[in-house]
Amino acid sequence: MASESEAKAETLHESEFRNIGFRIRVERRTRKMRLKDLADTAGCSESLLSRVENGLVIPSLTTLHRLCRALGISVTALLNADSDESLVIYRNGERPKYSGSGFVEGDGSMAESLVPYAPQRMLEAHIMHVPSNGDWCGPYRHAGEEVGYVLEGALELKVNGTVSIINVGDSFFFESELEHFYRASGDAHCRIIWVNTPVTF
Repeated sequence: MASESEAKAETLHESEFRNIGFRIRVERRTRKMRLKDLADTAGCSESLLSRVENGLVIPSLTTLHRLCRALGISVTALLNADSDESLVIYRNGERPKYSGSGFVEGDGSMAESLVPYAPQRMLEAHIMHVPSNGDWCGPYRHAGEEVGYVLEGALELKVNGTVSIINVGDSFFFESELEHFYRASGDAHCRIIWVNTPVTF
């Protein structure tokens, strides 16, 4: 069962998360799930889920991912406002950002959204900021494909048991159905453009 500490708030833009709890409650009730049903399926406590739904606490992305998986929706659908625009430009410093102690272990983890959520989207993309000296993030295994390009630092990527070091200027591709983990390699912060299709996060 997930610990209560997973809901610890990091440095976040509160406005980006103001509707998270409400949306989770709407999705849960739409599926006629009790609070206990969702909490048990997601592996968290009822008290934690209640506080999340009431906007009293911001869940870590690990907890959020589990809740969304239990609800059958993507995290991006909750984190970003719906958008049906065909052209979206995020100026430098204006991209939606989110972080959480369970997303990538270690202080300073963050993801910048490059593609706003909309139901018709066929891919999602982020600039991932992975802190140094962190634990493995994962395992993950889901339908789709992933591609990435390292902008800064080095990424240690484990796919289907094979570990590779991806350096600045290197790119990678793998099928998401293969079990995969990642973390920053060495003592340096790592920054990666990471693209998934279909929307899975």
